[in-house]
Amino acid sequence: MHSNRPRDVHHGFLKCAALLLPLLAVIGCSSAQSGHAPGVAGGETLTPGVTNYPLAYIKQPVLPTKATETEPTDINVEDLITSITGSDLYVRAQASAGGAEVNVTKAITGGNGAVRDLDVSPDGTKIVFSLRLPLNPALKNTDPKQPTWKIYQYDAGTAAVTQLTNDNITAGHDVGARYLPDGRIIFASTRQLATQSILLNEGRPQYQAVTDNRQQFIFLLHVMNADGTDMHQITFNTNHDFGPSVMANGQIVFSRWEVTNGQDQISLYVCNPDGTGLQLYYGANSHATGANIAGTNNNVIQFLNARQRADGKLIAIDRPFLGTQLGGDVLLIDAANYVEFDQTVMPSAAGTAVTGASAGQASATTLGVTTDANMPSLGGRFASAYPLYDGTNRMLVSWAPCLITNTDGTTSICNNTNTSGTAVVQAPPPYTIWIYDFGAGTLSPVLSSTTGVEIVEPVILQARTPLPAYIPDYIPSTTAAQNMATAQVGLLDISSVYDFDGTDSAVPSISATSNPQQAAFYSRPARFVRIEKAVEIPDKTVRKINASAFGPAGMGMREILGYAPVQPDGSVQIQVPADVPFTIDVLDQNARRITAQHTSWMQLLPGETKSCNGCHSTAAGTSHGRSGLSTAVNTGAPTTGEPFPNTNPNLFANAGETMAQTLARISCATGSAIPCSQIMTTDVLYTTPTDPTSPSAGLVWTIGTTLPAGDTDTSIAYTYAALEESNGLTKAPTNANCAPWSAQCRITIHYANASAPDPAFLQTIWNLTAPGRTSTIPVANDGLTVGSPAVCVTCHAGVSNAAAIQVPSGNLDLTGAQDTADTTVVTSYESLLFPGDEQALNMGVLQNLLIGGQPVVLAAPMTAGSANASTAFFRMFDGSYHDPTLDHTGFLTPAELRLISEWLDIGGQFYNDPFVAPVAN
Repeated sequence: MHSNRPRDVHHGFLKCAALLLPLLAVIGCSSAQSGHAPGVAGGETLTPGVTNYPLAYIKQPVLPTKATETEPTDINVEDLITSITGSDLYVRAQASAGGAEVNVTKAITGGNGAVRDLDVSPDGTKIVFSLRLPLNPALKNTDPKQPTWKIYQYDAGTAAVTQLTNDNITAGHDVGARYLPDGRIIFASTRQLATQSILLNEGRPQYQAVTDNRQQFIFLLHVMNADGTDMHQITFNTNHDFGPSVMANGQIVFSRWEVTNGQDQISLYVCNPDGTGLQLYYGANSHATGANIAGTNNNVIQFLNARQRADGKLIAIDRPFLGTQLGGDVLLIDAANYVEFDQTVMPSAAGTAVTGASAGQASATTLGVTTDANMPSLGGRFASAYPLYDGTNRMLVSWAPCLITNTDGTTSICNNTNTSGTAVVQAPPPYTIWIYDFGAGTLSPVLSSTTGVEIVEPVILQARTPLPAYIPDYIPSTTAAQNMATAQVGLLDISSVYDFDGTDSAVPSISATSNPQQAAFYSRPARFVRIEKAVEIPDKTVRKINASAFGPAGMGMREILGYAPVQPDGSVQIQVPADVPFTIDVLDQNARRITAQHTSWMQLLPGETKSCNGCHSTAAGTSHGRSGLSTAVNTGAPTTGEPFPNTNPNLFANAGETMAQTLARISCATGSAIPCSQIMTTDVLYTTPTDPTSPSAGLVWTIGTTLPAGDTDTSIAYTYAALEESNGLTKAPTNANCAPWSAQCRITIHYANASAPDPAFLQTIWNLTAPGRTSTIPVANDGLTVGSPAVCVTCHAGVSNAAAIQVPSGNLDLTGAQDTADTTVVTSYESLLFPGDEQALNMGVLQNLLIGGQPVVLAAPMTAGSANASTAFFRMFDGSYHDPTLDHTGFLTPAELRLISEWLDIGGQFYNDPFVAPVAN
């Protein structure tokens, strides 16, 4: 069970209780005096350093208790589009209640638009923010016909408001802008400029892709000049990247929505302002740590709106996706020293997990805020937090006390007696401006509001001192990097796939698997890597797709970018297409994934090199993806100028190089006799470099060596050419950019077409008779004998070739007609991937077999998302099924089994191209 720093709700709440006692006298009034915080007579005088600077904030209507067509009661943190009508930007000359306030956006919004996401320029003179023009009240808030969010800027010197983003390039929502140290602006946008450009390269139309749940257009990070020009995309994901903020070292910390083990979560990531160096920063395994009323502190929370304090720690709002009235707690996160609440960033010794005592995060305040969805929080809630850089160790917050609506319509402050039971009704939170002193643990009022109005996102127009560091955009500095940038690829360098969190997982060791004189060299489990890319899904207004097209694994649509051998020490160095979200599969000799599905999308910018030690163990519950979490276990070549022990004497290494690095240095050099090993292929190849079909060099390590008696470095080759040759009809699922391989190469596999059979689809395998394949099983209904041509649908169909009703062999129907249960797929797809009822022949009619009046449910022979978990299917073809009358060994060719395997591993989708999938009704 996860737990944070212990919280004493009562003790913490008392620190501000004195401010709230008079609130009972004003709750329920129709109006309140402007300039007075609840329970405070008059404005507060703050310490110097704050009142000397202008204060900016947003005033907005309090959301209703019950949702309406135009206004919700809360906004899901995944929803970056829904706006609160009537919100505007206000500025005061001084941060006190006594100064006059000015609504600086009313002339634009007319009081019917929306404003959010305030940030102050490094010199303290400007505010950048998001603004949405008045909505059409006849349409839903998120309707595509409504005005989109745009980035605006307020200049305190001239009091001018300027729009910075427009629709001249492409339409889109722009939110969450933050100033970079050089004056440029980073923001989240649905414009997806680079992604849409790549869609054209892939032969698809340009469109804005939607999130995995297909509810909103994806927001990704973009950068533009101070005047809105030179807009370009820097992150790539299948869900939102949002809430960026600049840290002292110049890096960008932001919130990333991703799906892990089927669950949505929002963790903190970092990257450079140009998008290079993107990696996990904090919280991927720290979500079940939210404070709750029960005291178990295991609420599932998300990490939002992180900003760095002067001491280097982050403050972030933590809350569940929905149900906490726009607010949550403020966490203090020590991300410099922790990647998780209980995992330090210090490298660990091999096999030793380094964890802390839940010291990675703690509530930033002593108020006792809890994060239970749809339940009161006795410590109130925070809507926003903004650290002050004035040396006083304080933050400006928007906070509201916990209020309960009584049965008579009056409102009371929450206490232990009125917050229990099922009839508790939370009153809308009156968010106002407060200042929290970390040292004293006190919350002091700054500004109040009128009834029905709340104040959020307060910021001080003060210069940030010292300025964050400036990180210039990456410019390739070597010829190799420049060539990669031109080819629109980056370089992925993995030290060893056998490195699991700093532990050598190779059996018995990496040094043994990389040495041809050791038996482990010939039985090493990791033989290839497969690089996959997410397919961008259009909005339903562009292309409406049936849910069945995506398959049962929940992996979305995917394309394969290519394959490469894993070198004997587990190392990999390959060129990967830039500006796309990609993931890695480690495969065995059958080209089937042997590791857990990698659920975090990676990215490379053109010419960028990304290095990682290896993999991670999901069972250990530790995080990976952040550099420096463990020490690499693959130490590389022991000396310079010598080959790796007992390997090809011509492949001399430099000390510390991995095998992949050595092979790339030699093979990718100008004039090399063997093709560059960094270039991926569409075929799965571990062959000799003299093989004309192979642009890679798998068997190269044992050339010129004497192998132990009885050992052979066996060649492996699964080619799409062999797939076409095996039956003459099943086509290679590649595009024109795959021969030779380039950054635009895509391997796109579809299962079938329910309305128009196509030979490029996998269903054709079940329908065909391949030369040289004959049956070993007699089929009584058709009078076939051993030696008859083997056609899958002869036996696996409800009707025989002689037009007789039959039970499909193994209760598996592989026919390609539209399925009766789901007409958007074919019968074989339903039979292979979904459980079904066992059937029996009763007086010439197929019926469900009943035992005790209940149908007998048979497990699906295939598991979408994992070929190696589909043993019920593959054991029929690999010789491990010991019933000779049912053994199907030889019925399918290695190339066909490879196609089925890769299709299963990437998700078992019915379609993997939204424009091949038919338009849904």
